[in-house]
Amino acid sequence: MGRLIYLDNLRSFALLLGIVFHSAIVYAADIKYAIQTEDRSQILSYFCYWIHSFRMPMFYMISGFFSAMVIEKKGINFYCEGRFKRVLIPTIFGLLFLAPIQYFLMNKLNSPNIGLIEFLSSFFTKENFQHSHIWFLVDLFCFSMIYVLLHKWIHKLSYWKQWLDLRARFLILFGLCFLFVLLTHTQIGKGESYYGIFKLTFMYQFVFFLSGVFCYHWKDLLILHPSSKFKPIAILIWSIIVSIVFMDFEITDPLWIYFSYVNPWFRSIHVFLWVLSPFLWTMFFVSFFVKWGNQEGKIGAYIIESSLPIYLLHHPISLIYAYIVKDLPYPLWCKFIFHNLVVLLFSFLLYEFLIQRSKPLRFLFGLKIR
Repeated sequence: MGRLIYLDNLRSFALLLGIVFHSAIVYAADIKYAIQTEDRSQILSYFCYWIHSFRMPMFYMISGFFSAMVIEKKGINFYCEGRFKRVLIPTIFGLLFLAPIQYFLMNKLNSPNIGLIEFLSSFFTKENFQHSHIWFLVDLFCFSMIYVLLHKWIHKLSYWKQWLDLRARFLILFGLCFLFVLLTHTQIGKGESYYGIFKLTFMYQFVFFLSGVFCYHWKDLLILHPSSKFKPIAILIWSIIVSIVFMDFEITDPLWIYFSYVNPWFRSIHVFLWVLSPFLWTMFFVSFFVKWGNQEGKIGAYIIESSLPIYLLHHPISLIYAYIVKDLPYPLWCKFIFHNLVVLLFSFLLYEFLIQRSKPLRFLFGLKIR
């Protein structure tokens, strides 16, 4: 198996789509966020629900796929070294220097006179510490270390002969993920956390990481074969239908309400859609990127390398911009468009002229040292 450029590009797409998501959520109705404007859009609300329904599970599925590939081809030591350099170091840096910005601005809204030192002395405590947008790296590193411990067992399980005799691998994988998430949700509420790690979200995302591992060993789902009867248009139609229904469930049946306090059948359907949507959209985007995003080039290589640093940088910039413009009397859509332009511009400029050219910063943002 050669290098799968389309999966590298799709993983970068999943990260960079977060830039638009975090700007849209500032102006979205029905969604609570750190900083929001008074005037909000229902359209942007549905847009955010759509992105949120598949983006991070798709990212973790691809990460699980590449994790299995690296361990099989390069070994455990190489994989662990890469996880420490490319995931753990940016995680620590982000938690110390980038994550606090969100909560400092939130505190400024309620206590305009609060000082930075006063805030930091309170923030870095067990009771108040939160991960902000760095949560995905925290989870990714934990997933990677759990996988290191379990990879031999998972490898044997993925090659169990009964799997090979079944054609409907997608249905099997989806069914197991759904049952696991549903059973977990009956025991854990969405708001429960441990040192900033939200337990239910952690378990939910982990099943997609493991799904990616199985996809690698099966050479299926994330890899389209020439003989495949996969129909992207049909999958797109089903993805849209599932997303629309899922959005309504998200609004009428918030997952932070414990399972024991809701209609169990209604909640089960909600969780069913919560798991199904990422699988469908991932299948569609894989087919799209196989056709349109599978070419090597300077721009593609640049985006692949820069996507993580830019994603880490964009969130504080986005929140600072939102804090400045939230009360300005400009039309909502003007604010939203300029929001994206400003965040993209500053993020890429910082990467291009500062991070990319500095060895210490390349190290802190998880890039290879040139």
